[in-house]
Amino acid sequence: MADLVASSPAIARVQVRSVTALEPERTPDLPTGRTRFYVQAETLGLIRSEGVIARRIAFLVDGSSANARRPGIKKETFLIFGRVGGQVSEFQLTSSTALVPWSPANEALARKVIADMMMPDAPPAITGVTSAFNVPGAILGEGETQIFLQTEDGSPVSLSVIRRPQEQPHFSVSLGEIVDEAATVPEKDTLLWYRLACGLPDQLPALSLAELGRAEAQAAARDYAAFRAALGPCERPETPVI
Repeated sequence: MADLVASSPAIARVQVRSVTALEPERTPDLPTGRTRFYVQAETLGLIRSEGVIARRIAFLVDGSSANARRPGIKKETFLIFGRVGGQVSEFQLTSSTALVPWSPANEALARKVIADMMMPDAPPAITGVTSAFNVPGAILGEGETQIFLQTEDGSPVSLSVIRRPQEQPHFSVSLGEIVDEAATVPEKDTLLWYRLACGLPDQLPALSLAELGRAEAQAAARDYAAFRAALGPCERPETPVI
């Protein structure tokens, strides 16, 4: 959910009052089998917003054409992520996944991510990789890779992967100049996880390995791939609510 929070200026808890399927001729951009729905809802609570939002709002969401006659979400409660439109009664969803079933846990998670983003030491957005190095250990199978990241605000962030024989690799993230080997891979859906999972490139850029020998470059690339795999994908799985 951190991805939705970070990209949505407005977040609200709403209860759906009515759902109307739009005629296909009004939505020529949709593929076959998809229908756009006009949803009217009552605002139950405002979690985050840059301005005011009306008590009764309307927004568009895409769903399966098989549910066009009976969308099945009337009277259901959701968290909606997006921005207030040209009028306070209009709401624009951030994406097709920005309509999330409400639960105390989901609302608590959204509020936690918002609080994390407001902290002075909030993890910055990742914009790239500056350099990487690998140091082989004294025995076979031992070694350490450090990867230094480029950030939006210039603050230092680095990744560390330590390997020891017959052990799983140890991953850590440091927000600062000092490497914290006690740190681990951030928990999924936290702000730090989102910054890394959605900001890191799929592979180490060749330029970041330019000063390494062939063996060290291969080891660094392997360790980076292992770190990315431990994070998991950034993509939010689409779970249609209609």
